[in-house]
Amino acid sequence: SSASSASAPWAMEVDEIPDDWKWPAEPFEPETLREYVLACTKLTQQEQWDRQLELRAGDAQQDHTAEKVYANVMLNKEGTGQEQTTFGIDPNAYRAGRWYRFLNAKGDCHVYVHNYTRDITATRPENFTELTEHEKKRLEKLGTFILDLPSEIQRVYDKEKAIPIIFGSEDTCEALKQFFLYDKDGQLLDATRLNRVNAKALEESRQAIVNAMTLGKTLCIFLGDSIPELQEKICIPKNRDSFPRAVFAYDGLGEGAREKFYRDADREAGMCVVREGFRVCVVLMYDGMNLDMSSMRKAELPQKIPEFEDMREVRVYSEADKKKALEQMRGV
Repeated sequence: SSASSASAPWAMEVDEIPDDWKWPAEPFEPETLREYVLACTKLTQQEQWDRQLELRAGDAQQDHTAEKVYANVMLNKEGTGQEQTTFGIDPNAYRAGRWYRFLNAKGDCHVYVHNYTRDITATRPENFTELTEHEKKRLEKLGTFILDLPSEIQRVYDKEKAIPIIFGSEDTCEALKQFFLYDKDGQLLDATRLNRVNAKALEESRQAIVNAMTLGKTLCIFLGDSIPELQEKICIPKNRDSFPRAVFAYDGLGEGAREKFYRDADREAGMCVVREGFRVCVVLMYDGMNLDMSSMRKAELPQKIPEFEDMREVRVYSEADKKKALEQMRGV
């Protein structure tokens, strides 16, 4: 029949992308696609569109989801009503590559976006494949996506009144280390330098703590892949004027504690100032192969990290971690 012959090309899949399709060499990562969808579906006159669509619905209370998607995706950002000239979907997007499903910017309906062409459609493509329930559960265990981590740190610290201890793969933790080194709202305390305790490393640690407090930044205590001897050699009474144990306790650095490790040059009019925005997080790499902590490591955490029992575990992952987890499950 004509219907079956029309659908046949869409069902055909290709292993390699032909050059004449003029697709990019590599697909876009899902998180990049998510940001793209949000940007495309976020109109400057969003509310006006919604009001017009609701008025059109009248008393019938019809669902104008598809119409909303059309307004969000196909019309330009100025809301002039002129259609974009390149909104047609590449037919080859139904033959190769992969579709992802995300909520639009308003969060009221899903759209599908292609990982090579970035075509967006409100209609579920025939070659869209859902993750299995088993795969979804595995990905949920990966925790928080790395781009969402700053807001998760803020949530745990501000709402749960606890210090987040962040677990991640080696590559992801190294990326976090760089982030806190250069981010304007972050302050890195590289505790790996304390694997051999020395005066210089202790003073650098003290300066990092003071900087984070006086400037209102998030202090990242980076432990790396092996935990320094915090309990036995670092956070001990004789070092409380450089690396106080209280830094591992939520809101533990009160006026009395600060008096001991703020130097004269750190004080403002003699005061040990702490600015709004100061938070603490701890970062530790997984020691297991499967994006997890070994049972041995889990058992030693309470003994090795001060105030560990009161911290909140936050697992973090990157796109590379997600890909690895799915490949392990699928035996790729």
